[in-house]
Amino acid sequence: MAKFIYKKRISRRSRKDTNLVNSVAVERKAIFSSVFQNENNGNYFELEDIQIIRYKRNRTINLFFETYSDKNKYQLFEFGVPFHISDNLSVIIKKLKRKCNSIDNQLLGYVWIFDVGEENFGPHYHLIIATKKINAKKYPNALKLDFKGSKIHGNFVKKDEAFKNYLTGKCLYDRGYRKRLYGRSINFKTIRKIINESKDYLKTI
Repeated sequence: MAKFIYKKRISRRSRKDTNLVNSVAVERKAIFSSVFQNENNGNYFELEDIQIIRYKRNRTINLFFETYSDKNKYQLFEFGVPFHISDNLSVIIKKLKRKCNSIDNQLLGYVWIFDVGEENFGPHYHLIIATKKINAKKYPNALKLDFKGSKIHGNFVKKDEAFKNYLTGKCLYDRGYRKRLYGRSINFKTIRKIINESKDYLKTI
């Protein structure tokens, strides 16, 4: 276990920096660091804010894939949403929920991260959703997605472990001042909580 001791600022964002992250997807720079003490041996160690954010983001991704790892129950889909199409993923997610309902399925949970690629469409979101198992091998027409006249790439997640490693290996990029770099659904958090409680209960039997 580690105990938080204090936080110290590494650098301050100038007005130029703030304007930059409002308009351009640039790699996130550390602003402050946190000092912790190892409660077992008393040693101190320091973590930058970007290390903490990346740890939390990757923990979220890992929990999502673990929660929906049962292929007999769940189906995973991935979407690449260009940043220029929408800065608000909630609109896309609501549309996907309606599309899932139209084929008598259910969007159970989702996770997303912001990314920047030199190829494809530059700044974009990786959006991964989990639904109830779909037996058809062909990608369902109902989940073919477009928004504001632009098509959004969608596909089955074919290799969970490889795709999870791909996402957790991503750098952190700013998408705007005080904008989140990843997100998750309440649903998979709830499912995750139930799984943990079930494991704890089994330990008592």
